[in-house]
Amino acid sequence: MRSWMLACVFICTAGFGGAAWAKLDVVFFNPGAVDDSFWGDVDQLMLEASTTLNIKLEIIHSDRNHFKMITQLNELLASAKVLPNYVILVNEKQSAIKMLQALSPHPIYVQLILNDISIGERDALLQDPHWQEYLLPAIIPDNYAIGSATAKGLMDDLEGKPAKVLLISGDKSTPASVLRTQGASDYFFMQANATLTQTVYGQWSDAVAYGQALTLLNRYPDLNVIWTASDRMAIGVLKALKEKGLVSGKDVFVSTINTSPEILQLCRQHSVSIIGGGHFMAGALALVELKYYQQHKHYIPYDNVTLFGVLLPDSAFYQMLVARDWPQIFQSQILNKLPFKA
Repeated sequence: MRSWMLACVFICTAGFGGAAWAKLDVVFFNPGAVDDSFWGDVDQLMLEASTTLNIKLEIIHSDRNHFKMITQLNELLASAKVLPNYVILVNEKQSAIKMLQALSPHPIYVQLILNDISIGERDALLQDPHWQEYLLPAIIPDNYAIGSATAKGLMDDLEGKPAKVLLISGDKSTPASVLRTQGASDYFFMQANATLTQTVYGQWSDAVAYGQALTLLNRYPDLNVIWTASDRMAIGVLKALKEKGLVSGKDVFVSTINTSPEILQLCRQHSVSIIGGGHFMAGALALVELKYYQQHKHYIPYDNVTLFGVLLPDSAFYQMLVARDWPQIFQSQILNKLPFKA
């Protein structure tokens, strides 16, 4: 009930209740799969937001295949009888520029979330009058900061003991992966009692990270810190530790990013020492901003929305995540934190 009331306040005070404002038609190109832990959470909160805000939302999944994502966009543009008003993109493996090239002949607003194009690319596009109107500000969590914060959490758990560190990144090109890993690497580099052994790329896969961890635990028998860029890779690491007879949280400390039910439970059990998360809210926040932009032609400030943070198991937000309480998350973590004005 409170979520519905807040939505009514939002729609009325923001000026969306009038008949003059058409219902938003949004297509989100999700680079993940329907059953991905992180990308599924992005979907669920966006669906909650779209229902609450009366937005028509279509989600198209590319199953971690950025070439497929580009093809899906081209197919939509070629076959749709009516094109959407807005498209939400993720710059997965630097795919966004090709997608923007395909979109450039069309009067469709483009919102990038989670992984942006580079500053230079954006500046170049904004020389074009078309993109001055249709390329909207990106909503990007601070991946560098969460990489650093999760690394710090691991060092805190060691309580001053020497750290022999392995980094398992996602991939070499996706901006979120690059920045998270750089944040962690820089933090460990600045610690006198930390030695960074190697950085490998687990391709966001538990199976790949499992194999890498097995190999590197043999290569570095005194390894006691493993930082991972996502939950699936952390789960692969935990499997490797178990096979090696090592206890996570005692012999080797593991951190990760993302908030799947499995990883939340593992953190409560102290198998995972540090979790960073919240960035799954970027898609739902984007829908709120698009709704606001429809009338006001600018975004509402969202400085108070925490898109990334280290999560504590005894926090209210953590409990909402465990319960998968999407209405409460949307209300308390997004709507309640935006400065709506009449």
